[in-house]
Amino acid sequence: MYRTIRSPAVPAAAAALTVAIFSVDALTSLDVAIAVLYVAVVLMSVWIWPRRGVIGVMLFCMALTLLAFVLSHDVLRDDAALARCLVSLAAIAITGFLAVKGQEATQALLQREEALNQARNQLAHASRVSTLGEMTATIAHEVNQPLAAILTHGQAGLRWLDRDQPELGEVRRAVDAMQQNARRASEVIQRIRGMARQSAPSMVPLAPAALVQESCDLLRRELHRLRVKLKLELAADLPLVMADKVQLQQVVINLVMNAAQAMSEAMTVAPTIEVRCSLVPAGEAQEGAAMIQVEVADNGPGLSQEHMERMFSAFFTTKKEGMGMGLAICRSILEAHHGSIRAGNRAPQGAVMRVLLPPVTGGTS
Repeated sequence: MYRTIRSPAVPAAAAALTVAIFSVDALTSLDVAIAVLYVAVVLMSVWIWPRRGVIGVMLFCMALTLLAFVLSHDVLRDDAALARCLVSLAAIAITGFLAVKGQEATQALLQREEALNQARNQLAHASRVSTLGEMTATIAHEVNQPLAAILTHGQAGLRWLDRDQPELGEVRRAVDAMQQNARRASEVIQRIRGMARQSAPSMVPLAPAALVQESCDLLRRELHRLRVKLKLELAADLPLVMADKVQLQQVVINLVMNAAQAMSEAMTVAPTIEVRCSLVPAGEAQEGAAMIQVEVADNGPGLSQEHMERMFSAFFTTKKEGMGMGLAICRSILEAHHGSIRAGNRAPQGAVMRVLLPPVTGGTS
């Protein structure tokens, strides 16, 4: 629907202006087309009512113009006043027509914007599900670890109970360990469900270092399979960022997996990914304000100039089976978070991706 202004000040101002114009037009003998000022009332109505309301205001203003003319002029003899009245009526009608058409165009634009956002969210969801498919082994490992630990501690607890003199202290410790691992398994499943679920973004204050750590933990088994070494440098006490956790995790996972897969395809010797999370002071940031920076760097073949110019474009990919949507979605997500992403090369070799996000003022991890 068309977005209208809820403030009572605008309708009140429109009503007051209407009364003032009618009073001057009907009660004074000025030789000017005062009623032309009704176009301002029609334009104000665009921000108050939808299409029918604007048409109603236009017709009402035209009726007031005719009434003021009849009350203050001789209809049959005053040709100049009649001409001014007709000019005013034409101006009001044209303004009303253009205002309605403008509303319709704005409504169509808002609908297209909403459809674009829905399509973007669906693509992001498809990308997350595709990523989860690639991480099947990691997911199974993450869930199996706490389940195996629960089984081990349960068996140990039974053995302590089966003794001639049960060791209740050891049993208690085994049960505590089972509870901790059960909570760990539940957290893993919740993270996976959050990644797979398609829902509206939920913007909350997040600790960037913890989010990066959790995202990389999901990838450790996949990186191990690709024989990629992961190094984390996460600064402590960073300001919080206002963000949707699942979407930012998707960005980090996408960037790390892109680097790992690129080095695997290039058969890089001793492939290594370095993930850093730090604060860029206002004096060093191009944005002119302090920014949280997440940097994903590798020692692979690096990026060509052609790839750097096109890599954030939709459907551009260098992977054999890639969709070409990952980095485009990452950029879209970061722009929605008032952030940005940059690509470059590092010395002596390798590529580096830099994510910049504005911190929450006064908040720290």
